[in-house]
Amino acid sequence: MPISNHAFGAVEASVYAPEIFAQGLPPAQRQAHGDRSRQAAAEDAAPLLALEGIGLSFGGVVALADVDLSVRSGEIRAIIGPNGAGKSSLINVISGVYRPDRGHVRLDGARYAQVPTQRLAHLGVARTFQNLALFKGLSVLDNVASGLAYRTRSNFAGQI
Repeated sequence: MPISNHAFGAVEASVYAPEIFAQGLPPAQRQAHGDRSRQAAAEDAAPLLALEGIGLSFGGVVALADVDLSVRSGEIRAIIGPNGAGKSSLINVISGVYRPDRGHVRLDGARYAQVPTQRLAHLGVARTFQNLALFKGLSVLDNVASGLAYRTRSNFAGQI
């Protein structure tokens, strides 16, 4: 599903995640982690995330013009383009940081608008910023896992 009318010049691509993961496995285990029939089923399913006719402007500068994008279960999408192409603006619209001037964003078929970013994060829609300030002394895994803290049901003492 390409981004249509991408006046901002970004390129979008899709990869089926289980298929990539299965490439590194022995043949006997590949079957358990995804095959073409599951990929075909995912392609026929309704998108988990859909952007329809998204437009975003900052004064007279058009950042996004009539962007359509869909992401289905198991897909990984990449938004690629030069500086100023609108990549961050698109991610900010998806994650609720920016509200589009035009168009709609749907999550699992339901339109969302004016939903606080904290609520979207609990629904599984969130973004990270290009910040290289990691927690010193923590492994890469522990640094990444720190972003999941809001999903825990216990307090700090209960996690120790």
